[in-house]
Amino acid sequence: MELTLKIMKNKLFVFFLVLYYSNLTAQTLVGGDSAYIGAGIVTTSLSTSDDQANSMAIQTDGKIVVAGYSKTNFAIVRYLPNGLLDPAFGNGGIVVTTIRSGDDNTSALAIQSDGKIVVAGTTYVSSANDFSLIRCNTDGSLDTTFGKGGMVVTSIRNGNDFATAIVIQPDGKIIVAGSSNSGSDDDFALIRYRNDGRVDPAFGEKGIVVTSLGNGNDRAQAAAIGAGGKIVVAGYSNSDIAVVRYNRNGTLDPTFGTGGKVVHSIRSGEDQASAICLQPDGKIVIAGSSDNGVSYDFAMVRYNASGERDPGFGKGGIVTSSIRDGDDKAFAICIQPDNKLVAAGSSNDGSFNDFALIRYNSNGTPDASFGKNGIVITSISAGDDHASAASVQPDGKIIAAGNSNNGVTNDFAIVRYNGNGSFDKQFGKGNK
Repeated sequence: MELTLKIMKNKLFVFFLVLYYSNLTAQTLVGGDSAYIGAGIVTTSLSTSDDQANSMAIQTDGKIVVAGYSKTNFAIVRYLPNGLLDPAFGNGGIVVTTIRSGDDNTSALAIQSDGKIVVAGTTYVSSANDFSLIRCNTDGSLDTTFGKGGMVVTSIRNGNDFATAIVIQPDGKIIVAGSSNSGSDDDFALIRYRNDGRVDPAFGEKGIVVTSLGNGNDRAQAAAIGAGGKIVVAGYSNSDIAVVRYNRNGTLDPTFGTGGKVVHSIRSGEDQASAICLQPDGKIVIAGSSDNGVSYDFAMVRYNASGERDPGFGKGGIVTSSIRDGDDKAFAICIQPDNKLVAAGSSNDGSFNDFALIRYNSNGTPDASFGKNGIVITSISAGDDHASAASVQPDGKIIAAGNSNNGVTNDFAIVRYNGNGSFDKQFGKGNK
């Protein structure tokens, strides 16, 4: 039976549908946890506490790697291309790692050319949070050639340092971006690590770059590497969109924006950039949210390589999309081979959040061939569901990952869609 957008909005119907498939095909893991699997939807419980998926990457062999946290620890789950947990990874497909005795939270992951998985996030040490990384071998074991036993923790300043994005250079060096507190406010912060986990002194000042954009909080949320190895970082400054481009050595790129920086508002309320992608032509697309005065809408901005907003995209380079009356926020953006853009996040119906995807044509208009008028809403549970990451497979299918509330706690959740936005009903059923 084909699930249309109207049916997906019916939370109760979808809840029982997923529950039905779960009872048919649940996999029992060591410790009694379960991965609940339905037609197109997979949710994975890692613990009796909250499990939150924040990032995702697809390996060259089609396996899907999702990272986040479980309780207070780094968590990585690898799925086979058909959505089942990969028994060759960690403990039944799951790796949970404690870095220090405080809270550990993973925000980003990247896969190296050799297949090793690097995960970045934040670890609480003594009285503040620090950047933290782990690197796993292809089987999920910690790579002992990286840092100390596969782990790296780096303090930038005395205040809280939060890592939120990671990219890997062609030479294997690892760049982690986020924010660092000066004692009064947060600034953009980047660290570059050598392949063995040591901070690279050839980058910035002893491997670290801190950029202040204004008097308030500046927080980097996403990063990408463009032509010539230049590093593009997006986030927000106070309540405005902020994009900064750096040269390979960490210096600001004066050919971009004003002295390497672009800061602007979309509307009079709060605007945030949460994700970034680079088009093959060098244009930069960011996705996030913008306050319309009552609630938040999906927001996207496209920039030319110089940092100017692209007038050929939306209205003056800006697109905002209201999905429902509640808050609509995009947390991920990816580009298809045909240059169509897929933004993923959450949409609130007035009571609960659901997975929400919008596909846009290259000029920023909604793609009517996707879902209903370019929009797909997926209710996984009777509670809150959030999509935090998205990827487009080589075959054009789209995977969104995030979390779903099981009635008590949050679980990892991934959904695979066909190119037209319908569920891929073979996903999670043992078939590719």
